Amino acid sequence: MIAQTYFLSILYLLLGASLLLADFWGMRFPLLLSLRYAFRVHKLVRRAFILSGLGICLALGFFPYPPGPALLGDFVPLLNCFCLLVYYLYQSLRGMDKHTESEQTVLDTTGLYMERNKRNVGYLTLAVAVLHFLAPQLVLL
Repeated sequence: MIAQTYFLSILYLLLGASLLLADFWGMRFPLLLSLRYAFRVHKLVRRAFILSGLGICLALGFFPYPPGPALLGDFVPLLNCFCLLVYYLYQSLRGMDKHTESEQTVLDTTGLYMERNKRNVGYLTLAVAVLHFLAPQLVLL
């Protein structure tokens, strides 16, 4: 189960980086634009991203890749997957809530930050996925 969680977390991080970098690399790689279109249009795709992210976050928190600590051993990928999960929730709920500027929630603040810094967060997510793949046994990475 631990090895499956490891590969699923890398795949989730790579998909998240692809979705975040679709605006910048979409003209060169049309598959990224297709992924972004599917995420924006199909509610089932958004739900799949959100539910799989929740499952991966829980699995990374409680079943880290050895030799990490028994709890939160894969902290950096867990934190990055959680940020992607919050961003996906923000994108899914963006049109539903009618908040004023004075009553922004944590979800709104985090989603707006990631929306403004998509390229940087996308490259950071890609770097975390590559480092997690190349050196899986680094403690807390």
